[in-house]
Amino acid sequence: MLYMSKFLFSTFLLLFGLIFLVFLVANREPVMISLDPLSTEDPAFAFGPLPLWAALVMTLFVGYVFGGVGMWLSGKNTRKKASERKQEIKRLKREIDATAKAQAKAPVATPVDEDQLPAVQH
Repeated sequence: MLYMSKFLFSTFLLLFGLIFLVFLVANREPVMISLDPLSTEDPAFAFGPLPLWAALVMTLFVGYVFGGVGMWLSGKNTRKKASERKQEIKRLKREIDATAKAQAKAPVATPVDEDQLPAVQH
């Protein structure tokens, strides 16, 4: 089942990529990209003229960068908890090592046979 879903995903991705590639090649004419909704004749902020495929690829790249920054920012708490847990594990390992060394230095008690103990009378 897992291989089938990977195959279907790969097939879908390949088809989408081919359709996107055909779209980019078919739309190579230069266009003006404007971010000024009030003035279509003389926009205050505009890119271009550049091919439509360049504008689309640039948009995908900007979206990729913003998505990466957003994911990095959203993982801040997780990274902080992981760092704290790593420090706690190091501290606990140091404590375990110190305890093991202390036990190794402590004199070993020899077992006593109960028959050799003096009898206690109440």
